[in-house]
Amino acid sequence: MGHSVRPYRFVFVVIGLLLFSACAERRTGGLDAIRESGEIRIAVRPGFFDSPAPLSEEGDQETQLRHLAARLGAEIRWVESRRHDRLVEILESGRADMAVSRFSAASLLGSQAVSSAPVEWVEDFLVTNGDGNPEQTMEDLRGGQVHLQLSALSPTLRSTLDGLDLQIVAAPEHLPLEELLGQVARGEVPLTVVDSGVLERSLHSRSLRIFGPLTDRRPVVWAVRAQNLQLRRAVDDFLFAEKVLTRRARSRSCRDLHQIRLARVLRVVTRNSPTTCYVARGGLEGFEYELAVAFAREERLRLELSIPPPGVDPLDWLEQGFGDIALLHEPIEPSREGNFLVSEPYRQVDLISVVSHRVEPSISVDDFAGMTMVASRSVSGLVRQLPLEPAIEIEQPTPDADAFSALQAVARGRAFAAVADEDAVRLELDNRSDLVRGPVVLPDVPLVWILNTTSPQLREKADGFLRRAGDSGLILQLTQKSLGIWRPHVSPRLPPVPDGHLTPYDEYLTWAARQNGLDWRLLASLMYEESRFDPDAVGPGGSAGLFQFMPFTWRELGVEDPHHPGEAIEAGARYLSTLMDKFDELDLPDRVAMAIASYNVGPRHVFDARRLAVEMGFDPNRWSGSVETAMYILDDPQVARRYPAGVCRCRRGAAYTRRILRRYAAYTEQFPPA
Repeated sequence: MGHSVRPYRFVFVVIGLLLFSACAERRTGGLDAIRESGEIRIAVRPGFFDSPAPLSEEGDQETQLRHLAARLGAEIRWVESRRHDRLVEILESGRADMAVSRFSAASLLGSQAVSSAPVEWVEDFLVTNGDGNPEQTMEDLRGGQVHLQLSALSPTLRSTLDGLDLQIVAAPEHLPLEELLGQVARGEVPLTVVDSGVLERSLHSRSLRIFGPLTDRRPVVWAVRAQNLQLRRAVDDFLFAEKVLTRRARSRSCRDLHQIRLARVLRVVTRNSPTTCYVARGGLEGFEYELAVAFAREERLRLELSIPPPGVDPLDWLEQGFGDIALLHEPIEPSREGNFLVSEPYRQVDLISVVSHRVEPSISVDDFAGMTMVASRSVSGLVRQLPLEPAIEIEQPTPDADAFSALQAVARGRAFAAVADEDAVRLELDNRSDLVRGPVVLPDVPLVWILNTTSPQLREKADGFLRRAGDSGLILQLTQKSLGIWRPHVSPRLPPVPDGHLTPYDEYLTWAARQNGLDWRLLASLMYEESRFDPDAVGPGGSAGLFQFMPFTWRELGVEDPHHPGEAIEAGARYLSTLMDKFDELDLPDRVAMAIASYNVGPRHVFDARRLAVEMGFDPNRWSGSVETAMYILDDPQVARRYPAGVCRCRRGAAYTRRILRRYAAYTEQFPPA
């Protein structure tokens, strides 16, 4: 993400100055306060917006923080500190909810702040001007002066610099790290110390020489107030999920039907919402999702959901080639009709106005003339065409905003009125009294599937399927099931899922995951795969309970009753963590994937797959495209007999792992970190 042009930078500075005033808002509440206000305040170091240090695979930290805020259902208020050494003070005083710099966990000791899980891992390097003697060594630097901010000086680094007989000179705390590097590159300052994350961003444009590393790899962390443990846990869950799930490679290509059939995978761009795709009792449901499943099944394809990152317009995501077809439960915006192919309409809906219960409902659409309303991008384009004078002003909260985002903006008092489709209005207003339905703005608007212009054959197939789905009554059936007319029966023997929960056992899962360094949603995904959340489930061979432990396993784990939810979940978390420890030299995404595969087929077979990966010239430390591929080949008994663990149903284990990670991704979209 480029940061060279920041037309709104002045706004950040003004906000920062206001927060330093005596009247600055001070709020020490944690996650509940953030969700109630819809705002998270993040204090950042000087220079953060000029050149945020990149993360290895996940993008820069600003992008990460925007994703975190979106997952928490909040907007960011940036608090730009004028000094590095004041960041923790801003956090402690309640003027921010988080502080972001190049913190190490040690740098927060003695304060009222605690560190998050690692955001990235870095090493510290000694840096000098690159125009000097190319034969210069670190020994030649002895006795010199090293300029750095004292707020970044850890005991370990101080000891290392003392050992090199380097004199530490305090650099101004208001100076951005990147500017300090610039002074070194220009010869104005002889030496400084910078971590590898900042260096990675700066080396291509600066004349520098690097010595080190001076210290072992250390984590860069974010800071949260010590009393806000729930927020800290939410941040840790977010970071865990980002590391595990962003490694999963997204294929980027604009394909038509013959290429899709060769890959045997149909990629569907959609959103997580009550009208498209959502999680119910651990499984995926939703009108658009279930319609897409029926289409993929008819074409004998595996369905793969492609959910854009927060803040990304789904149609931009489709156009970039990250999906084959978009199912958004929306019309297409008129200005975009020539850029995409659209299917035949499969349903028609009214677009309806919604206002706050504090506002007198309008009697007709004419009452909205000249007013500002919120809507998704596609609905905005239609409403702008209404022949009103003055015209309705339409705002879109974010590029990825849908009908439910617009309704939420009204509920939070950030907009006067919203326009949304009748399905979203019915589903949302059934559960709340703070919104009131107004008049129909546009009647009988067609809903369509949207495809890239490179997919005419796929569009033809989609049209034929949608016609048959209408004639057979499938669309009517899914409308009744998924859009609020009736709900499917749930077996009474299974415990009820409380409103807003993923499972009947979210508290158990959260506690057990926290004790074992896991994300509770990953644990829930594994639990659903094993038992569909049924504590009385019994499988073949005597496996039992929520995690389907075999008798020898539950005895080994000290479980007295595998059907007891608390015992089973604690043991399941402990067992998955133990399996991850067997791969502790690997990056987190690969540790998680290989541990899940081990849960299904046993770790010995996964180690065999790693041996086979080496023989095939693959990386034995990478799951996706490497060990996963070897697992499929190891499924052949003649191949498996060459390895210590012998014959393995390894194809099943690879598919099992893919299902759990795919479900985990869906859970992270639907259920915020907590």
